[in-house]
Amino acid sequence: MNLTLSLAASLEELQAHRRVDYVAARVRLHPDADSCVREFKGAFLIYDGAESPVNRVMCLGLKEALLEEDLPGIEEFYAVHGLKAMLDVCPLVEENMVYMLGKRGYTVYQFDSVLVHEVSSFQLEIKEPPGIVIWPVNKNNYLTWLEVVSHGFSSAESDLMSMQSICEPNYHSRNSSAYLAYLDGKPAGGGVLYVRGHMAELGGDATLPDFRRRGVQTALIQHRMKIARKMGVRQMIFVSAPGNSSERNARRAGFEMAYSRTLLLQP
Repeated sequence: MNLTLSLAASLEELQAHRRVDYVAARVRLHPDADSCVREFKGAFLIYDGAESPVNRVMCLGLKEALLEEDLPGIEEFYAVHGLKAMLDVCPLVEENMVYMLGKRGYTVYQFDSVLVHEVSSFQLEIKEPPGIVIWPVNKNNYLTWLEVVSHGFSSAESDLMSMQSICEPNYHSRNSSAYLAYLDGKPAGGGVLYVRGHMAELGGDATLPDFRRRGVQTALIQHRMKIARKMGVRQMIFVSAPGNSSERNARRAGFEMAYSRTLLLQP
C-alpha cells in the first residue's frame, strides 16, 4: 500500500464520521443526553458521556496545522465535561505538532492498528465456516444482538447496562448496519458495517466467551466484506489494538497494516 497524507486523511475522516453519526444516533435516542461534536480546523472534537470510548479528537492536524494557541480551546471543550482531552494522532501529521504536544505534557495512552483492505477486480470467494450463519439485525433480533455484543465486550453482569448503552447507537447510526452470527443455531457474536461513499469501516466486533476461537469473528469479517464489495466499496478499514486476535483475524481476511495511530492524553 502506498500510504500518503491524502489517503491517511481520508481513512481518518471516515472513522471520524462514523463516530459523529454514532453521537447523532445517541442524541436521537436520548434527547436529554449532553453528547455533542464540534468541528475545528478540519478536526472533530467528540464527546458522548464520561465513560464513552469515542471521546477523543480525530483528524487533528491532517487538513489544517494545529497551533499552540488552539490547544486551550480543545482542552476546555472536554474540561466542561470533567474530562481531559484525548487526541488521536496519525503518524503522517507534521512532526512539529507531535513535538508541541509532547512539550505541553501530552503522554501516550494507547496505540491502535489501522488496517486497510483495498478491493481489487479479482476476489476469491470465501465460504463462511460450517455451522455459522449470519443475519442482518432488524427490529426482530435487535435485542438479541444487543445482548450478545454487550456480553461479548464484558461478561460482568454489573457492566451490562453500561455496555448496552455503548453498543446501542451502533445499530441506530446513519450509514450503519449490524449483523448477528449464530453458531450451531445459537447467537454467538455480532459486528457492524459503516459505509460512506466508496469506503467502509468494519467495527463493533464482539463474540461471546463460549464461542471464541471457533471462527465466529472471521465469518463476520468475511460476511461484511462481501456486502461492502456489493455496495461498491473500494477501501475497507478495520481498527484494533496491536497484535490482538481481532487484528490477526482481519489480516487473515485480507487486511494489511496501513499505520499505527497514537492516542495522546492531556496531562
